Amino acid sequence: MPKAVPLESEEQEAFINYCHTKNIKVISSANGMFIGNLTPRQRAKIINSMKNQGMAKGFPDLMILEKSRENQILFIEMKRKKGGSLSPEQKEWIKTLDESGYCVAVARGCDEAINILNNYLNGNY
Repeated sequence: MPKAVPLESEEQEAFINYCHTKNIKVISSANGMFIGNLTPRQRAKIINSMKNQGMAKGFPDLMILEKSRENQILFIEMKRKKGGSLSPEQKEWIKTLDESGYCVAVARGCDEAINILNNYLNGNY
């Protein structure tokens, strides 16, 4: 039986653990956070509060606070190794960040995120 493709959240957790073992500062935007088993009204209230506090739909999942040769921060949008596509809002954020001179990437799984991070830190991204 083929092994199931890990969830995006599992891939992101593995990447966060990797960063912690390397003492790399990483922050999650918490956009994909599971809120829990709430009523639609309760869920809407929490989401609206988070939006009022600055949460933006489609913003990249992770911010790596490490300097490379040319950048101060790396943004990574995590996706599963197979499946998962960028939403219009994610595409817009990626475009906006890229055009503003920020380093931004889409990683399909933890291994790809690690490769992106290492290339970024070595000045090859």
